Amino acid sequence: MPADKRLWMTFPIDFPEHPKIRPLSDAAFRAFVEINGYSRTQDLDGRVPVRVARAKWKPKALRELEENHPDRPTLSIDGDDYVIHNYAEHQQTKAAREAQSQTNSANGRLGGRPRKNRTETDSVSDSEATAKQSQSQSQSQSDDVTHFPESSHQGDGPGQGLDLGEVLAHKAKGAGIKNLPKVLAQIRSVVGAVSPAGAIELVEEITGRAKGTIRNVDAYVATACRNSPDEVQSDYDRLDIAAIA
Repeated sequence: MPADKRLWMTFPIDFPEHPKIRPLSDAAFRAFVEINGYSRTQDLDGRVPVRVARAKWKPKALRELEENHPDRPTLSIDGDDYVIHNYAEHQQTKAAREAQSQTNSANGRLGGRPRKNRTETDSVSDSEATAKQSQSQSQSQSDDVTHFPESSHQGDGPGQGLDLGEVLAHKAKGAGIKNLPKVLAQIRSVVGAVSPAGAIELVEEITGRAKGTIRNVDAYVATACRNSPDEVQSDYDRLDIAAIA
């Protein structure tokens, strides 16, 4: 399991060559990946409301995913939801995460993950065992954690070597945002899953239309999300912001 505790999706390394995936257009391929990400971040276990899907992804791309196999298409409609075929075989479900969380909690109460029975010939000292217990406790966390990776670093580019948390803070300050987590939550309440950087870009688009001076960007964005959600969604769609960081 990666040390990075952000949410992850899993796909076989050769899945682009799968007979159902290979013929897809670029738009349909991207929609497939983003639909998986949206369902994962929203804890929907492979389901996405039809109204949300049709607002976020192009109808032609959705049709490709519905028609890429006569019996087992990538997407199918069940009531008011799209259902991703075999989602639970590839992505972690809510039930699995909750079970893992309970196991981690139980292990934590017992001093970490259960260790194998030791024989009398084991040479591990009591101090070494205590240190290992402490390390196991500190690492025993639920996989269901979403956060801004404060210790992560940028790759190539102008921000190389800078702490990602500092980069986001700098971008947020430049956009006039005072409380990025709060603004991010407001944006996500309208458009669904969006990265912090994408939310900042969207805020800049929203505030850029203002006719006068904005004294409080956070409050302005909150009002826009509350009173003009369709306009905010339209900005999001037009900017083509990636849904997942």
